[in-house]
Amino acid sequence: MEATPAGTVYEHHERRWYARFWVLIVAALVVLVVAAAVAAVVMTRRTPALLPAGRSVAGVAVGGLDERRLRATVESEVRTRVGQPVTVQVTDTDRTFTLDPVTAGITLDVDATVKAALDGADTAAVTVDAAKLRTALDAQKQAATDTVVKLATPTPRLEAKGDTSFTASTAGVDRTAGKAGWTVDEKAAASAIESAVRSGRSKTSVTSTAVPSTTTPAELAGVDQLIGTFTTYHPCCAPRVTNIHLIAKIVDGTVIKPGTKFSLNEKVGERTEAKGFVAAPAIVDGELEDQLGGGISQFSTTLFNAAWFAGLPILKHQPHSKYISRYPPAREATLDWGNIDQVIRNDTDAPVVIRVKTTGTSVTVALYGHTGERKVASVTGARNPTGAEGGFSIRVTRTVYDDGTKAGTDTLRWTYDGLD
Repeated sequence: MEATPAGTVYEHHERRWYARFWVLIVAALVVLVVAAAVAAVVMTRRTPALLPAGRSVAGVAVGGLDERRLRATVESEVRTRVGQPVTVQVTDTDRTFTLDPVTAGITLDVDATVKAALDGADTAAVTVDAAKLRTALDAQKQAATDTVVKLATPTPRLEAKGDTSFTASTAGVDRTAGKAGWTVDEKAAASAIESAVRSGRSKTSVTSTAVPSTTTPAELAGVDQLIGTFTTYHPCCAPRVTNIHLIAKIVDGTVIKPGTKFSLNEKVGERTEAKGFVAAPAIVDGELEDQLGGGISQFSTTLFNAAWFAGLPILKHQPHSKYISRYPPAREATLDWGNIDQVIRNDTDAPVVIRVKTTGTSVTVALYGHTGERKVASVTGARNPTGAEGGFSIRVTRTVYDDGTKAGTDTLRWTYDGLD
């Protein structure tokens, strides 16, 4: 190693030069890396990412758009599509209704829709006000309307004492048919409508649940016919008329439910002064004598004939011991508390309603219910004399026809021991 004149060695200077060289190299590399990163950022900003071709949001084409143009499209076209009215078909009905999404609380969420679209979603993002949507759905439900039944006050239609017939009809029945309604599962309906809005569809369907119509009054459900009636007459003004009118008032409006029995004694109860009954002639042990409630056998006879011509089973009854000319022979029924009753069974599928109308000289009983195409024919046989006091035996036959087919026959046989 060669020394300088001052005695300094060259090796020390060479080491310093090499160190500076490597520092410069590293610095240059750092500058190059930073410059490349900055250039990449600038290039990225100058060349925004584009949505793939063929993409759509709520049915609106957004393929090839960058984020800025996507947002503008969502704000305009997608908002219009999402806000269009939705026609809703209610399944199993002929009913449709139109729902305005905004009014129903369904609104577009622009930021969420843009983000979702950039992530690949093809439906719009919305916010839902559940309370508003529930209110909108409630307003579209179809409430059921009641069937209203009104039964007319009876008028005389049948009073024959001999051979006659009666056919069930709608006479005296004012029936306004109700209409079934429907409701929807609110949760399922809300989901279906929200799905339609998010997809940009203008139609959807919801499943309905039927709400049946009811009847007013409820106990008259199924009642749509006059099924039997009868009228009997009497002189006016006698004490017995008071009793006839009172028992008529007690029984009027009685409903005999399907499959049940009606007892006249049970309905009216014991005839007492406290109830308003008065003393009037009645046949007791074959003789006329005053009795509380005397004369009510006229009502019992009228009710019996109404049931007879309705084709209803008459489980208990008893004619008078002496024939009373104002009644049809054998087709009549006396009544005595604790002893003689009249019991009728409703063997139909509908209630039977007893309506009564009285005047100063008559009593009419009408039975309302449903017996379909029913006709009842009654044939009275000849009177066969018995004894010296005008008594006779007689037979009456009832034939019931349902829908033109013979359904059954009943025969009454009775012997009177004299005349009243």
